[in-house]
Amino acid sequence: MLVPLRFQSPSSRPPEDPFSLLLECHQRIRTFLALGQRLAGAGDAPHREVAEAAGRVERYFTVGLPKHVADEDLSLAPRLRELALSADVLAALEKMEQQHRELEALLERLVPRWQKLQANPERLASLAPALALDSEQLAIKMEQHLLLEERVLFPVAGAQLPEESVVALAAEMRARRGMAP
Repeated sequence: MLVPLRFQSPSSRPPEDPFSLLLECHQRIRTFLALGQRLAGAGDAPHREVAEAAGRVERYFTVGLPKHVADEDLSLAPRLRELALSADVLAALEKMEQQHRELEALLERLVPRWQKLQANPERLASLAPALALDSEQLAIKMEQHLLLEERVLFPVAGAQLPEESVVALAAEMRARRGMAP
């Protein structure tokens, strides 16, 4: 079956800290990247499954991912910049923002293809080569991006941000998702 079960959080209740929420977002990103790659190679899948998978991937990358990027660009990055960061961490922060722009450019190519597949799943054969290439590039670039955040930026933020900044970060993230404070 092409369409996996819905992503489920390890816990039924929302995480208490923003870094857990960010890491859960990363898991969702990886889940949808994998689905996008499977979709590109699903030539013999039933049209209904192709359309459903294309819709789910398109929805995640046009609705869910922008919230995550906003979490990082509008909530996390400004707070990190208020700290006395090392040159390496500042460079990582700049790299994160550059990667967001590069990923957005790849998504500008992929989203219309996913939309076409959702409307016309029989077009998979003609769209598959470009879809496979761009999906692979997206997965590679996204994994590099996620690892930079997980290995450098999130640990620094978790260790150095004052508690009131962490609380505000969590509140902003929850508000973007319509979650209760």
